[in-house]
Amino acid sequence: MAFIEQATAERIGLNWVLGKLRPLSPYGKLLKTRMTTAGPGCEEWLAAEWHLVSELLGQQQDLFLDIEMRLEALREIRGTVKRACQGYVLEDIDFFELKRFLDLSRQLAERLEEIQSLPSRLTIPIAAIMVSALAPGGAGEGFYLADSFSACLGNFRDEQRKLKARLSTVRQELQERITLETGKSFNHLGHLRVKKLDPLCKDLENRKDLIVAAEGYAEIEFIVRDNAAMVGLASTISDLEEKIQEEEYKVRAELSKVVVKQRRLLLAACRRIGRIDLLLAKCRLARKTGWCVPELVDQPQLVLEEFVNPEVNSYLAREDRSFQPLSLSLLRSVTVITGANMGGKSVALRSAGLAVAMAQMGLLVPAKACSLSLRDFIYYSQQEESPRQGLSTFGTEIHALAKVLPLRGQKGLYLLDEPARGTNPWEGAALVKSIVIWLMTGDSITLAATHFPGLSQVAGIDHLQVAGLTGLAAKIQEIKAQDLKSLHQLMDYSLVPGKGEIPRDALRVAAFLGLAPEIVENASQELGIAPQEVLDK
Repeated sequence: MAFIEQATAERIGLNWVLGKLRPLSPYGKLLKTRMTTAGPGCEEWLAAEWHLVSELLGQQQDLFLDIEMRLEALREIRGTVKRACQGYVLEDIDFFELKRFLDLSRQLAERLEEIQSLPSRLTIPIAAIMVSALAPGGAGEGFYLADSFSACLGNFRDEQRKLKARLSTVRQELQERITLETGKSFNHLGHLRVKKLDPLCKDLENRKDLIVAAEGYAEIEFIVRDNAAMVGLASTISDLEEKIQEEEYKVRAELSKVVVKQRRLLLAACRRIGRIDLLLAKCRLARKTGWCVPELVDQPQLVLEEFVNPEVNSYLAREDRSFQPLSLSLLRSVTVITGANMGGKSVALRSAGLAVAMAQMGLLVPAKACSLSLRDFIYYSQQEESPRQGLSTFGTEIHALAKVLPLRGQKGLYLLDEPARGTNPWEGAALVKSIVIWLMTGDSITLAATHFPGLSQVAGIDHLQVAGLTGLAAKIQEIKAQDLKSLHQLMDYSLVPGKGEIPRDALRVAAFLGLAPEIVENASQELGIAPQEVLDK
């Protein structure tokens, strides 16, 4: 089984967190797509990763901003290196990108030297031979095929420049002579424009040293006709152009060979830049969400102190509310949270899964403290209908559980969010009790939330319950509006030790939100509770 299925990643908020993890360079972005989780046996790597990220968080922000600016300016060069290795001759734009990459890499390497905690294995290698090979192409990030790349190239270009100047002079002299004889001037493009009704137009058409370049409705444009000397010069210039292009191709071919020889250094620089970029992205995420360095333990457990779910907290912040930090201790193989709906049980389950997933992906955990043992997988119970398979909510859930529950012998984390609630309460309660007993054997950790009664008699499991709406009668006087937002203000989402009994918060919620008093009273009597006790508890 994979560490985490896509459905579970979405439910616990891992996809949201990964969406906020944003490397800046193409190398860091690719590395992010290849991120994997570190399971049991990878404790040493994870501890080093957490430590490195926490050390980087202590660096000066100005240094980070400077490094990030250069990371964002980087472009992808691995495709260019690959083409060179396949025998293609690279173009000027390719060498421009390579030169720019080398220059930015050098700047990054210099700034990263200021970070003492960065291990030497992340030092960015500089392909010095490549730098020297591209040096004639100009200072800084720019590049062009300069004459200094080849003696022949410089000679050919010099000779061509002289011949072009000579041809221009000859053409200019011919234009001046024609202007002197006709009184008509050539424009800066070398065109002589005359109206068709001009008496001189016929004479110009008959001149052997002019040809018609363009003809409109009212005007004709002439240019000089190249004489034998000019044709000879143009031919020699054309021959030199071919030689220049051949020599430029040879230069590019030689530079491409240098790229092939330097490929290991270039690709190593790409990998290390990507690694550094992803580390800095982890730092930025930690700054936004809050963080602690997790502690690894040998025994199967998960302990969270004041965990703040970043996804839920972001949602609440849009409504000017904040997330009540969650503290949770899973010290036995099975822990059951009981409580009525709206009590925050689902958020507790998702937060537990998110904390483990973030930690095992090398991210710091948004909590005051976190200790855990590594898990082989995380599973969040599925409760949606599956129309394609023709299954109800209950059928879909049981179909999935039938596959994953036999993996209890692995070091998994089961998050069962009100299992079997899609069937009748009597059979549902019996199924939940049986599932809980089944999961007490093995190396997995199970956190189950339920509002079914009957688990208090099961020995060997821990019971928690949401503090909920205790003391509602005293608090209600402070609340003006009896609506959902006010209810959230009154709710205490803390998890406290319980006995497996189901709190009576459902009646409290109903009474607070204005359900007819007669309905609440009848329900209270059915449960053997005095109606006045509903709000007083």
